[in-house]
Amino acid sequence: MKYNYKPSLKELQTSLKYRSKEYLLYNSLHGVTYFVDPTRPKWERWLWFSLTLMSVITVVSVIVFILGKFETDPTLTGFDIGTQHINIEFPRVFVCFEWAHMNQSYIPQVEMFIHEQLYNWNFEKYNNSRSFASIYKHKNDFRKMFETMAPNCDILITNCVYKGTIVPCNKVFQRVLTPVGACCKSIDLEPLRVVDISWILKFTTPNLTYPLRFYLTQPNELGPKLGERAMVKTYFPIDIKFTVDMTYSTPDVRYLLLRQRKCIYKEEGTNLDDCEINCIIDKLLARCKCLPWFLSFADKTECSLSQYSCLNNVVNDMARCNCWLYCNHTSYTVESIKTASLNEHRVILKGWPSAFYRREMRFGYLDLLVSFGGIASLFVGYSLLTTIEFGYYFTLRMYCGAVIEASRKQYGIVTVYVVEKHRQKAEINPKYYQYTN
Repeated sequence: MKYNYKPSLKELQTSLKYRSKEYLLYNSLHGVTYFVDPTRPKWERWLWFSLTLMSVITVVSVIVFILGKFETDPTLTGFDIGTQHINIEFPRVFVCFEWAHMNQSYIPQVEMFIHEQLYNWNFEKYNNSRSFASIYKHKNDFRKMFETMAPNCDILITNCVYKGTIVPCNKVFQRVLTPVGACCKSIDLEPLRVVDISWILKFTTPNLTYPLRFYLTQPNELGPKLGERAMVKTYFPIDIKFTVDMTYSTPDVRYLLLRQRKCIYKEEGTNLDDCEINCIIDKLLARCKCLPWFLSFADKTECSLSQYSCLNNVVNDMARCNCWLYCNHTSYTVESIKTASLNEHRVILKGWPSAFYRREMRFGYLDLLVSFGGIASLFVGYSLLTTIEFGYYFTLRMYCGAVIEASRKQYGIVTVYVVEKHRQKAEINPKYYQYTN
């Protein structure tokens, strides 16, 4: 007999219907073969159906719970006590100036109020440009003027000592413009090591009539955030003691999605501070086509005086910026601020950390697969071979069944089932005879 390897759609549908019944009767899943067997009593079939349905619901519920934990909280944070080999980045120190510290001889007296208002401006303060003369409304060179007016850090900060070594102050501090005003920020400080003589940055400032503002930030941050409150305002030398909390992630965390690990690696993007600044810049440029004086770096368009009213109407919601911390990051906590016993400012690491945080996978993709497989196998007997069996019944076996049926119809082959009928047993009524001698 020559087989017809191109069965019709109807023949495939008939084969599919038959294979479905056959699969339910002969599959390896727990309980299914019992409630589909028509030869069993109805109460027994309903009982097995109920038990199987409960098992399936349990499996689905447990899998959904495990998957939810994997999606929302796949990492576990623990402690690592091996801290002797690590290096600690020294926090960035900002010494910022009040308006009274600025060299005001560069601007005419009539413009003094305008520059003071812009120097102290933030998004919570509204400057009414109508109160200024029309000749100033289009003035937009404030950044350049503030750079000229800011005190020189080489003159203001002297006698710098870092880790017990005297260093030139012009290699430690640099003048910058930040959202909180003109500042001297620390630069290029070597990481601290456990074997260093000291973990202190020392410097002196002259006695001033107006207080200096101190900020401590991450080493890679450009400056304090707009409106950020100063850590301390001081007229006299102070001691600032801080502690360090370090967090690192194990290599397997990298394979998680961003929404799962909630952090990024350095090669994946910028740090949190730079990301938020770029987000603010994009919003301001999109809305007002210009930037405030402290953000108008890198050839960005600086707003004129009349455009600051537009900046006040921009909502800076950082939650929409999609910015993340680095997966390996260091945070700094100020423990104490006291009047210095010596005539110098000191920024001191209070003590070498005895442990740091380690983020690792609670369970990985292989653990997830094993969990799913174990739960499914325990309750319903599901395994990888069950999947192969399912594919076999509804692909190859369905097709072969359709081919055989089509060929049988083509040649008129009919299957004849012969049932052998057994003859009834003859009734035997034994009779007993009594014999006498």
